[in-house]
This record gives sequence, C-alpha cells and structure tokens, in this order.
Amino acid sequence: MRVAHAPTSVPEVADEPAISFEHVRKVYSARTQDARDASAVDDLTLAVRPHEVLVLVGPSGCGKSTTLRMANRLVEPTSGRILLEGEDVTRVDPVKLRRRMGYVIQNVGLFPHRTVAQNVATVPGLLGWDRKRTAARVEELLDLVGLPPQRYARRYPHELSGGERQRVGVARALATDPPVLLMDEPFGAVDPVGRRHLQAEFARIQRALGITVILVTHDIDEAVRMADRVAVLSTGAHIEQLAAPLDVVARPASAAVSDLVGRGRTARLLALGRLELADLAPVAGDVHGEPVTVGTELGDVLHAFVGATQTVPVVDATGTVVGSATPATVVRALDRVTSGQPDETQVTDLTDAPVGTVRS
Repeated sequence: MRVAHAPTSVPEVADEPAISFEHVRKVYSARTQDARDASAVDDLTLAVRPHEVLVLVGPSGCGKSTTLRMANRLVEPTSGRILLEGEDVTRVDPVKLRRRMGYVIQNVGLFPHRTVAQNVATVPGLLGWDRKRTAARVEELLDLVGLPPQRYARRYPHELSGGERQRVGVARALATDPPVLLMDEPFGAVDPVGRRHLQAEFARIQRALGITVILVTHDIDEAVRMADRVAVLSTGAHIEQLAAPLDVVARPASAAVSDLVGRGRTARLLALGRLELADLAPVAGDVHGEPVTVGTELGDVLHAFVGATQTVPVVDATGTVVGSATPATVVRALDRVTSGQPDETQVTDLTDAPVGTVRS
C-alpha cells in the first residue's frame, strides 16, 4: 500500500481477464536490421485481472506507454491480439472503443473553453445521454473525486489547481463507468505533496468502484503504493517480474528489478510491510506510550518510538493489548517480510510463541 492504501485482495484465478495481451508486438520502423531491436513492444503476453490495479513500471523507452496506448488503439499493434472482456479490440471501431475505456494522462487535456461540468460530460454527450441523466452523473462523479459540484461545476480549467484539474480528468474518464481505466503518468505533473494526496484519493475511488486499472509510471514508489500487482518492464516491454509490490521490493527477480528498486528498498519495505501478531513480544510489566495497532505499517510503528519510550503496547481492533513492540520488533518484521514467510493474522497465545516466530 503502501502509503496510499492497503493492497486489494485480487483472486489468483479469474474466470476471464478484464483485458489481455497475447503475443503483442509494435514495430515503429526498421531502425536496424535486427527486427527485435526495432520493436518498441516485443511479444508481450499479459493478463489483467478484473478489479485490480496493475502498474507498468520501467525506464524510459521500455514500451510501457506504447503498451497502454495499444489497449485503446491510440497506437495500432503490429501483430498479436488485445482482448477487452474477451473481444478483440482490433475488430472494434476505434472511436467506439475509446468511449468504452477511460483514459487519464499526465497533463489531463481538459477543454479550456468548457466548464468542469461540461468537461466531465464530454463522453455522455457523445453517446447521446439525455440532459437529466448527464447532470446526475456529473454531480455524482464530482462528489466522488472530492470536488463539490456547487463550488466546481461552473469553474473553468484555468481557475483550478493542478491537483484539481487532475481530479476532473479522473471524473471525465469515469463518466460512463468503463470496464477498464488506462492511466499514463497520471500524477506526474503534480507537486510531491499533492501527488501523495491524489494517490490516496484515487485508491479510495478505485476501491469504491472496483474498476480495473492499468497505470503507467516510471516511479517505483508510486508503483508499490498504487498497485495490486506490479509489472516491471525492460526494453521491448519484456516482463522482468510480475508480482505483488511486496515481492518486487523484497525479492527482485532480476538485476534489472534490483536496479529499479535501488537504495530505497528498506524505506519501501517499511511502507509495504505490516505489523503482525507473530512479530510481537509478550507484555512484561508496565508498558507505556501511545499504542499501535496490529496491521499498522512498519514505518508508522518505527515512528512511534521517536521521542518516546523504547517499548510500546500493541492492541488489536478491539483495543485489547495483545503484546508489545520495540525497534527490534520492526527489524524482525522486516526479516519476516524479506524471507517470504506468510503474514500471520492470528496467534492464540503469545506466551507460547518465541519472540519473532512466524507460524506457517
């Protein structure tokens, strides 16, 4: 989560992918005699599960944005198939296809001469929705993205902050309840504080709607905050690793993934890992300080020791003290996270568990 939200539970097997790429290639031009070198995307096979946030991350020029744009045919694939809910997108009118798929880009692309409400209503208008239905949908979506329609509906894009314009862009993309939302560096033009806030807000919206999202970013921190699964790409959209954020950070599958995760690995693990019952020590004597809750991000647990006692109580969801934690507890939890051991959700008797034990 990640800082923005906790990972959504996505089933390992879905009846049918929301969108899938089957041996997809994109060759822009024969820049060299080696056809493989000329491929922006080379033989990509990837299935996106319904209701998940799949993040494509990798260095510039690795083919992640090209992959995204092939999904709605802003870029035409050279070969292979792309299926949207089982339907080959190359056999669908591209204009109609784009009206079925939400699309959010870094610079939003709002119409400057149209109000916020008119921008959000763009696709419903193209689809011939009546005025009453459109107005109700616009109001609903502005509320959803945190822009009260009474204050924002009549404003123009130049009257908004960068973060507010981005929210309008998300609302516009969601206007017709598309099955898939495509997002290309959606928060890249927003300042760091606003970016974190937008990430958290979008996580809330995605959980509320359950929409399938493919998001492109070059920022590994954004990837691990936002994703249910991360696809780390290298040149030609080659998948170096496709896994949950925690697995990507804790257990990189290749040198390319390790390089992308970089020196911020421990900080990212602190944001991704959570305090579990099996990490705790029994309560011995009086334990003072503000309690932390089982399931709290490890970074927040570590923060609890700043300027405070070196031992803090840990409580469950009911507020009952179930153990205690020290800075060493966080170290043990990090060791559990990186070892690949499963997280514990229940320990019946802490006095029977050696400190740091993880039951499997």
